[in-house]
Amino acid sequence: MGYRSEVGLALTKKGVENLKQRLANPELSQEIREVVREFFDCADKHAKDEEDGQEAWYWDYRKWYMGFPEVDFIEQLLSELPDEDFRFIRIGEDYDDTEMRGGFWDDPFGMELTRSITFA
Repeated sequence: MGYRSEVGLALTKKGVENLKQRLANPELSQEIREVVREFFDCADKHAKDEEDGQEAWYWDYRKWYMGFPEVDFIEQLLSELPDEDFRFIRIGEDYDDTEMRGGFWDDPFGMELTRSITFA
């Protein structure tokens, strides 16, 4: 079964343009291109700000570690994007396994990591 995570990604207009350019790069194999496009197309949630060109995706219960082509592609994208052009949040199955990267704080989608204490 493997270890699973929730993953959220928000991109500015520049980030979205960079994503599209990378997917159109002729050096990228057709196989990888299809896997990455399918990954984005099969997001559990997708939001788009038509006016500003920003987009966000959410995947629930996904394997997120290197070696998966879509993960490798997105991790490479994030490593080369300016910090202000993306917001990435990953929550693993373990309570202390959270990851937040990027400086796109004013995203119109309100993507954030929250914690709470509840009583029954």
